[in-house]
Amino acid sequence: MDPEDPRPAAGAEPAAAPAPGDGIGAGTDLATAKVSLESLVHHNGSVAFDMTLEDVQARFRTHDVEFLAVERAAKVVGLCSRGQLGFAMGSRFGFAIYSKDTVSTLMVPRPLIVTRATPLREVLARALVRKAEEFIDDVVLVNEDQCLIGLIKVEVLAHVQSRLVSEQLDELHRQHETLRLRNLELFRANHAARQSQGLYLGLFTSHTIGIALLDTAGGIHEYNARLAELLGIPGSARPASLASWVAESERPEFLALLQAQATGADEAANHEFTFEIAARGTRTIRCSMGWIRETGQVCACLDDVTEQRAMERNIVRQEKQRLLDTLVGGIAHELNNKLAPIMGFAELLRQDFGSESAAHVDLIMKSVEEAARIIRQLLELSKPASQNILPVDLRAVAEETLAILRFQLREAGCAVRTILPPGPVTVTGDAGQLKQVALNLVINALHAMEGRAERVLTVEVCAAGRAAELLVADTGTGIAPENLTRIFDPFFTTKGPERGTGLGLSVCFSIARQHGGDIRVDSRPGAGATFTLALRLEAAAAALADAGRPATVFSVPPARSGCRVLVVEDEIVLRRLLQEILCSRFGCRVDLASNGAEALEALKRGTDYALVLADIRMPVMTGTELYLFMKENYPEMARRFVFVTGHAGEKQLEAEISHWSVPLVRKPFTLARLAEACGPLLGGAAPAQHRPGRGAERTCA
Repeated sequence: MDPEDPRPAAGAEPAAAPAPGDGIGAGTDLATAKVSLESLVHHNGSVAFDMTLEDVQARFRTHDVEFLAVERAAKVVGLCSRGQLGFAMGSRFGFAIYSKDTVSTLMVPRPLIVTRATPLREVLARALVRKAEEFIDDVVLVNEDQCLIGLIKVEVLAHVQSRLVSEQLDELHRQHETLRLRNLELFRANHAARQSQGLYLGLFTSHTIGIALLDTAGGIHEYNARLAELLGIPGSARPASLASWVAESERPEFLALLQAQATGADEAANHEFTFEIAARGTRTIRCSMGWIRETGQVCACLDDVTEQRAMERNIVRQEKQRLLDTLVGGIAHELNNKLAPIMGFAELLRQDFGSESAAHVDLIMKSVEEAARIIRQLLELSKPASQNILPVDLRAVAEETLAILRFQLREAGCAVRTILPPGPVTVTGDAGQLKQVALNLVINALHAMEGRAERVLTVEVCAAGRAAELLVADTGTGIAPENLTRIFDPFFTTKGPERGTGLGLSVCFSIARQHGGDIRVDSRPGAGATFTLALRLEAAAAALADAGRPATVFSVPPARSGCRVLVVEDEIVLRRLLQEILCSRFGCRVDLASNGAEALEALKRGTDYALVLADIRMPVMTGTELYLFMKENYPEMARRFVFVTGHAGEKQLEAEISHWSVPLVRKPFTLARLAEACGPLLGGAAPAQHRPGRGAERTCA
C-alpha cells in the first residue's frame, strides 16, 4: 500500500458517518459558494476486486456501512452492497454456493461514479433521478486517476438538494410573493425531487415573462399563457414555429442563435429581435435563451421591451434636444453678434455715402436679414414645445419647411411640386410647432419613397370652406389598410427601431388638436399617401382682429438734458457700432464697458446715465445681473435700461425680461429699431439728420 495514500488499509475502520449536512455550514450560500464533494464523503472503505464473498461478508460485519467500493489495481471499478450480499449468502445453501466466489460477481449493476471535478448540481441531478433500488445506492467519488476518495450517502445529497431548493425559493420570493407561497407549500409537502419539478411548473405557467420550449428549428413544444398574450395566439391554436414571428431580415440570426445553444457554443444568450405581430404591429422583443440538456430543448424567455426602448430613446432624444438648445442658443448669439455690426455699419454707410453705394448696401442688408431669418428658424425648431400663439401664414410654413429640408430633398433625388395660393392663408398658432408638423410629414414622405422608381413630393396649401389646409402627398409604398386606424397611436410604427419610435405622427396629431384642427390620411398600398393638416380659418380671423388692437405702450420719465449713455457689450466691434450710432446719430456722450462688473465701476463714479444699453450674455457679470443690481441700488436709472441680445437663452428668461417691462433689442438690429427702443429714454430724441458724404461730426466723450 502506498504510504502517501490517506485511505485506511483494507481492514481499517471506515470514517465515522457525518451528521446530515456535515461539510455544509448553516450560513453557506449554496447558490454562490462552491461546496467541495470531498466534504460530503461518508467513508472510504473498499474491498479488492478478487476478494471472496466470505471475506467481504466478514468485512461488512465489522463495519457499520451499507456499501463498499470495489477496487482493482487501486482504481475503482464498482460498488458492493451489504443488502445484496446478505440476500445471496443468507439464502438456503447460499454460503456453501457463493462464499468462495469473488466480489466481482455480485457488484451493483449500475453504480454512480463521479470525479471530484463534477459540478455539485450535476451530481445531485444524476444521483436523485435514479429509480427503485438504485436510488439508495451511495455515490462513489474518485479523483482524476479513478482512485477512490470516498462514498457519499444519498441522504447527504438529498439534504444538499433540499438546501439548494430552499435558497431558490428565497430568491423567487423576492420576485413574486404569490409564487413564493405556492412553492413554499410544495416544498414542505413533497420530496426534494418533486419540489424541483413543482417549482419549474409553477414558474413556467404563471411567470410574467413569456416562456417557450423550442427545438433548434424554432418549433414550439410548450409555451405559457404570457407568451400567448404577447404574440396574440388564440387559445385553441397550436403555433408551429416561433421564428415565423421574427422579422424576415433578422430570422437567420435568430435560427443561428438556436443552433449555437444546441452545440454549446454559447451557454446563455440575450438578444433583441423585431417581431411582426398581426394584432399588435411591430414590437421589440428581448429573448433570453438557454439549453436544457435533459430534454434537448431551448428555453426561450420573451419580454416585450418596445415601450421601454422607446422611452430610453426619448430620454436620449431629450438630452440631445437640450444639447441642441444650448448649442443653437450659443451659435445664434455669436452669429447675431457678428451680423449686428454688418447691418449697423451698412446702414451708416448708406446714410453717409448716399446713392453712391446704396445698391451694394441694400444687398448687404438683404443678406444679413436672410441670415437672421435662418437663425430665427433654428431657434424656433430647437424649442417647439412652448407655444407662442400668433397669426401664421401656412404658405410661409410650407416654404420654410422645404427650405430647411432642401439638402435632404436633393440627396433623396425627389421631385417637389409646390402648390401655393397667391394670397396668405392665415391661421392662429405657434409657428414653430406647425413647422414641426410639416417637417415630420415631409420626412415621413421621404422615407416612404425610398427605393421607388418615381419619387414626387407634393406640398399644397389651400383654403377649403372655413378651413385652411396643408397637404403633403408622396408616391411611396402607401399604408396597409389595417394600419390606417393606428398610425397616430403612440409608439406604433412600421419602421425599424433605428428609423423611428412611433411618436412622430402622434405628436403631430397632438399639435393639430391643440390648435383646434385635425390631421387626415388617405392612402392605398403601392399608391402613396396624402396627409392633410386642417386648421380653422375662424381662429385666424380672431387673431388678426386681436393683432390690430393697439399694444400697451411702455412709458418712462424723460431723461435730463445733456444725455450720457453707458454701453455694456463684450464684443468690441458691437461696442464701436453702438458708440458710433449714439454719438453721431443721437448726439450722446458714450461710456463703454465690456461686462457688468466694469459697468458697476462706472456707476460707482456717480454718473447719472440717461440710458444704460447692455447685452444679456456676457462673461464675469451678465446683463440681467447688472439690471437686478441697478434695480436694487439705482432704481431710477434702472428705469432707463435697454437690453440688446443675439439670443436671450431660455424662454423662461425672456418671459422674465418681458415681466420687468425692459425694452429688448434683438441683434441684428436696424437704426430704426434702436431709435424706437432708445428714443423715449433719451427724452424723445430722434436720430440726427446727416447729409451724404464723409466726415460726419461726432460728440462722443
